[in-house]
Amino acid sequence: MDYKLEYMERLFAKISKKKTESYVISRIWHQLDDDRVKFVAQQYIRRTQDKYALADLYLPQLNIFIEINEPFHKNNVEVDKIRNEEIVNKTHSELRVIDCGFVTKGKNGEDEIYWKSIQEIHRQVTDVVKLIKQRISELGDNFKPWDDASTLTVEYHRNKGYLKVEDNECLRTTEEVAEIFGTKAKHRGFLRASGAAVPNKKHEIVWWPNTEHRLWCNELSEDGMFIYEYPKAADKRAAHLKQWLSAPEETRVTFLRYKDDLGFCFYRFVGVFRLNRDKSIRENKCVWERVSDTYQLNIQPHE
Repeated sequence: MDYKLEYMERLFAKISKKKTESYVISRIWHQLDDDRVKFVAQQYIRRTQDKYALADLYLPQLNIFIEINEPFHKNNVEVDKIRNEEIVNKTHSELRVIDCGFVTKGKNGEDEIYWKSIQEIHRQVTDVVKLIKQRISELGDNFKPWDDASTLTVEYHRNKGYLKVEDNECLRTTEEVAEIFGTKAKHRGFLRASGAAVPNKKHEIVWWPNTEHRLWCNELSEDGMFIYEYPKAADKRAAHLKQWLSAPEETRVTFLRYKDDLGFCFYRFVGVFRLNRDKSIRENKCVWERVSDTYQLNIQPHE
């Protein structure tokens, strides 16, 4: 199946229970009629150390957030205002709100809900679509079309010649990750190894830890600078740490396995790591520290 088709199918399936939100986002998608623009629903945003928000719709290429307010939002006007201000300040994004209704007090003092007409909602959607088209026009040649499918290929990365964390480099399988480096993952019976040696690079491996492993913890710190690797069985942690403290220094070109909000599994390049021995000893677990956010591939591009 075409990747964009599958992506949008999963996106609309995810928000299908939120009827108004689903309707508005669907109308934006179809009225825009431009599959170069990537839609991200329920985008996670950290507001403060202990607070986060889920934005209804985010357009990452344009840094535009779109909030869809149903009538009950009117009971939380001040809360929503603070939340939206934090989102804008944190992400330096542009925020647009589509207002679908309001709440007012009835004669008996109880809340009465009023929905705006479909024509009014459509008018707001049209304004948002005009904004999106305007931003694309303003970017001109600097607008980068949504093309995840092509960037998820071995050929793309080999021809590019390097990996960079901020480019959000991803692949779908460990076989593809290994192929970038001209190597193959070894199998131990029905088990797969968690990495492979990089050809012609002593003590250097390409590593693909799994954040959802049944027996191992592989945790990436929030700032992306450390990976904590240790057995879930507490009685095996000391031996695991001792093994790596006594081993020659190893460099790990690392792709972390994760599952996105739509259920797609990816291996995302998170940097080049080496064991931080002092921190590992203090925490009684292997702590791999990022030493570079870029890796140069020593492979000739395909003709």
